[in-house]
Amino acid sequence: MAKGIAWLRPSKIKLVFLLEWSLFIVIEVARGKVRSGHAILVAACPLMFFYLVACELVVLSQRTRQITRGWRLPALAIELAVLDQGLKTVVTTVIPENASIPVIAGWLHIAHVRNYSGSWIAATFDLPGRPFVQLVQWALIIAVLVSAVVYHRYYSTHHRQSFWVDVAFLGVFAAYTSWVWDTVVRGYVIDFIQLPGLVTADLKDILVSVSAAAVIAEWLEHPRSTGQPSIFTNQEQK
Repeated sequence: MAKGIAWLRPSKIKLVFLLEWSLFIVIEVARGKVRSGHAILVAACPLMFFYLVACELVVLSQRTRQITRGWRLPALAIELAVLDQGLKTVVTTVIPENASIPVIAGWLHIAHVRNYSGSWIAATFDLPGRPFVQLVQWALIIAVLVSAVVYHRYYSTHHRQSFWVDVAFLGVFAAYTSWVWDTVVRGYVIDFIQLPGLVTADLKDILVSVSAAAVIAEWLEHPRSTGQPSIFTNQEQK
């Protein structure tokens, strides 16, 4: 029992994984989209998911310095992208466009939503899907993919083998590989993970959020490797 409780014990690194979604909730409350008590609870549910993911990743980071080696890491990223696309294929086959099937009615639905903006953030904030915006998106995605490969190789070679940097690379590469496939083949992104009345996202969005948190986790654990002064002790982090 004590060991199980220790696994769930809060830490700075675990709380980092809650930052992005917490900010999203604050923005949605400010926009007036989250008003009722039920809506607040629905919005808060992903915090539990991200916290459990963080707990598991922290345990894994204490056991290994790498997810896998060499070409296997990008291969694993491609497998995640294929998984995302496979789920979307099933969703689009089974569920009509703009319809949904409740997993837990009023809390979590599987939906079929076409997102022409390219991401749930763009769709949420009604960013236009004009050619100029799409061109900027493509430029950013290509830059991110290239940077992920170069930085991962550089950091692993010149600083250290890092579980968190592997997680960041894996999430980014898988997420945007799936985005490229959606955009090229379909011309839009399929979002299928729906919090009713709040947002509809896909696996890519979850992977990007985890990747961003993993970058911060690496900085917290090894600030000197990332060129920052040490401000936390290992004891505080764990």
